[in-house]
Amino acid sequence: MNSYRIIRRSLFLSLVLILVPACSPATPLATPAPPPTWTPKAPTPKPVEGIELNPAKRAGAEMAYDTRTNRAIMFGGTEARPCWDDCPLIDETLIYEAATNTWTQVSPSASPSARVDTAMAYDAESDRTILYAGFISNENYAPQDTWSFDMEALTWTKMKTQGPPDRYGHSMVYDSESDRIILFGGWSFAENVGTNDTWAYDYNSDTWTVIPSAVKPPGRNFQSMAYDSKADRVIMWGGDTGALNDTSVWIFDYNSQTWQERKPTGGPTSRWLHQMSYDSEADRSILYGGYTGSGALAPNYNLNSSETWAYDYNLNTWMLLNPGANPGAISEFGLAYLESVDRLLQFGGILNDGNISDKTWLFDFNLNTWTGLTPEAQ
Repeated sequence: MNSYRIIRRSLFLSLVLILVPACSPATPLATPAPPPTWTPKAPTPKPVEGIELNPAKRAGAEMAYDTRTNRAIMFGGTEARPCWDDCPLIDETLIYEAATNTWTQVSPSASPSARVDTAMAYDAESDRTILYAGFISNENYAPQDTWSFDMEALTWTKMKTQGPPDRYGHSMVYDSESDRIILFGGWSFAENVGTNDTWAYDYNSDTWTVIPSAVKPPGRNFQSMAYDSKADRVIMWGGDTGALNDTSVWIFDYNSQTWQERKPTGGPTSRWLHQMSYDSEADRSILYGGYTGSGALAPNYNLNSSETWAYDYNLNTWMLLNPGANPGAISEFGLAYLESVDRLLQFGGILNDGNISDKTWLFDFNLNTWTGLTPEAQ
């Protein structure tokens, strides 16, 4: 059992101003714009000060945000990286309360087995967080199990359906307009390759359906996806594709069941093991961190990134935000957008010295500020 410690602190936010250039909403700029800045909006309600029961260190955990209860859930992960055999995997279910800045561990009678690099997404229509697959062991690899979590009852339910072929390092988001969980990619042990299949999960019928598409992204794993609710599009970027210069943005439309490749000028260099989440207030997909090295080589975590980027779907442009403090050069962490307080929540991950983090951070796009919620993260 992991130990927890009580950590209380005062939360301070610093103000960083950045300049915003005028640009046409119809056509993306042909060349990278100077670092844009904007006048900060009036702050949204903030969480109260302090944080309790900070989780123990972990990497490869997954997060999702429940909009009905305004809580985030985190599951799984590992205490050591890299590892292949006998990884110390974690089967804990942890709840983050946005209103009070508290972590709470819950112990449902049934839950998914300990695993790392799973994927989760919150289905708002069904009020359930859906978890699929992930890495369990060198012998068991990745199961084809689908689980749903009820935040009100604090219970996990194993669904009856058998999902896509074995995989881990895949990505999932919830398409609210179509009421479907969208899954793409992940590493296949059977094929020993990053996959390029697209699947949709319907909670109401408990069915996974493969989506055929004439044009689709190259196979990959450890990419990131976000659902832009205003545009009704799934946005995917990065991942280990076997190509170090792959920086295309891929857009998926469930209604037409088509992928579109975009090549914006500028933007992040290729990477994987990063995270991205859609900030609905800012109407931007926020990307942080990641590993910029090759997937074919042993990890050199000095190649981790500490960059914060924002992608504008309407303009097809990336913006490097350059906040002051940040969670550090880090990969394989958890990230979720907390709609009720208009912040991104980040936890854990592998730092550039190879150590695993046990820190909790919040990002405010309006103030362009990362704030550490544990004393060591200040």
